[in-house]
Amino acid sequence: MNLAQKSCIALSLISAALGFAQERSPLNGKLVSGFGDLEGVYVINRTAKTETNTTRGGYFTINVAVNDTLIFSALQFKAVDVPLTPELVAKELLLVPIEPQAHELSELIINDYSHINSESLGLVPAGQKQYTPAERKLNTASNWKMNPLGLDPIINAFSGRTKMLMQAADVEKKYDLMEKIAYIYTEEDIVSKLKIPLDYVQGFIYYIVENKYFAKAIAEKNHELARFMITGLAGKYLLLLKE
Repeated sequence: MNLAQKSCIALSLISAALGFAQERSPLNGKLVSGFGDLEGVYVINRTAKTETNTTRGGYFTINVAVNDTLIFSALQFKAVDVPLTPELVAKELLLVPIEPQAHELSELIINDYSHINSESLGLVPAGQKQYTPAERKLNTASNWKMNPLGLDPIINAFSGRTKMLMQAADVEKKYDLMEKIAYIYTEEDIVSKLKIPLDYVQGFIYYIVENKYFAKAIAEKNHELARFMITGLAGKYLLLLKE
């Protein structure tokens, strides 16, 4: 094959390639989805090895020809392949449905931060007494150590505010005890195991929290003793109901 023949073949190949490229025309399209942001999705013409990105609202324009294949890909969506038929290429606006991609977590780790408190963070000395909100108000109003510069303890004692705060702190402690009873005996347990009538369960709980020995057992986290005491108090409460 001489040089002239080779040149003719090369020119023919170039002309065919240019003609093939010229056959492609712009195709306007839009992604359709009820979820997520449709901007920035890759639109790839796999046949022509060209690509673009969708704009706001999921709109795109890319050069295509019949029998090309478009690929739509993004992290948040499932990839979609669209083979272009003559009907699709002829559309003024090609609508392409796309679905969100579900990402499954391989492991869920729940960290327990209940041990983190003011003591563990070094904000207060270890072993220092912790006050509830009601106790703090009471100590500020009645204790010189908590309020060394003011006359509040004297004024509050005469005005009756100290007594009121003492009652509030006492009520708060009893509510705290009532919540802790639920961890030892549920309402169903009190009825089925302790034989307390359902209508008297709440009264029985009030009866328990008035017992200072039970309160001490709970404060010392001696749940076995607390459970034993609840059983004994149940017997006494049933006798009171009979009387």
